[in-house]
Amino acid sequence: MARKRRRLRAFGALLAAALAVLVVTALTLGVHLGGSAASNTSSLKRTATRSAASKRAGSGIRVSVAVKPIGTLASAISAGSAVTLDSTGALFFGGLDSAATPLDEIQSFDGASTSSPGQLPLPLAGSGAARLGSSVYLFGGADSNPTASILAMSAAGANPTNVGELPQPTVDAAVAAIGDTAYVIGGSSGSADLDSIVSYSAANGTNSVATLPEPLTHAAAVAIGGKIYIVGGSDDGSASKTIYRFDPSTDAVSKLGALPVALTQTAVAGLDHQIIVLGGEGNSSGSETDAIFSIAPSSGRVTRVGSLPLQLAGADAVGLSDKKILLAGGAEPSGQASSQIYAITLS
Repeated sequence: MARKRRRLRAFGALLAAALAVLVVTALTLGVHLGGSAASNTSSLKRTATRSAASKRAGSGIRVSVAVKPIGTLASAISAGSAVTLDSTGALFFGGLDSAATPLDEIQSFDGASTSSPGQLPLPLAGSGAARLGSSVYLFGGADSNPTASILAMSAAGANPTNVGELPQPTVDAAVAAIGDTAYVIGGSSGSADLDSIVSYSAANGTNSVATLPEPLTHAAAVAIGGKIYIVGGSDDGSASKTIYRFDPSTDAVSKLGALPVALTQTAVAGLDHQIIVLGGEGNSSGSETDAIFSIAPSSGRVTRVGSLPLQLAGADAVGLSDKKILLAGGAEPSGQASSQIYAITLS
């Protein structure tokens, strides 16, 4: 009887120990699994937040673009200039035809068809255009020689009139606008490449506000978030990789980054808070490219995000919204000017 009681006590102790082990194991697993799930959930939330923030900040990581032909110009051009026309189209000014002859034509594309609202006072190629308020302005350009003239016209491109002059004759400058002020960046005087940044507004006229770190002609510029980004260009015939950022609030110019390859006569516009770089030409004749790059304004990171159907330099690009760019004209490696108009959107 005593032995039986001892066996029962031993069995009870063994059962209690087993139950204790099970309880500890269950608690440990519960804590581990609960902590892991919470950690994973938190990690996923942080990842999603970073992803959204990166996209909003323009990280250059998640953007790819689609290119679709949507129309044609009445006259094929390269080295023209352009501004938006309401939310669906664009105005295109002058440019060079396939024989490299400057044109005086103003072409209006309404999203479906092209018409001609008027003519420039003289043939012009290599001018820069900006929309300020209810008027469109055209800066410089050249027929046989560069001009310093500033032309103003209606929002539809009618009745161009000379309203002022740049500090010196200027052709192939980059132009971008913030508010009621346009900035004319670099260019060529015909005898030398320029390093000047000149502001213009209807109220204040022209003022020299900053100097580039190097002379640049055939650069491209776009305004995003109150700053202007200057991409590529050339100095003394040598194409540049450099991306500069100009802050009009301080008149400071700083280097933001570099393209993978040196490019001049590229086109730029904003898309989804990114700088989109379209085509361009390298350092040798016939080196036009079909590459489309995205630049993150916050970091300068450059990512290739697509290709154009043609290798093009000297095309015109305008941003219709944060989701769509129009690209028109440009010259192919053969020198043939293009009349094609493309819509570039996120894909």
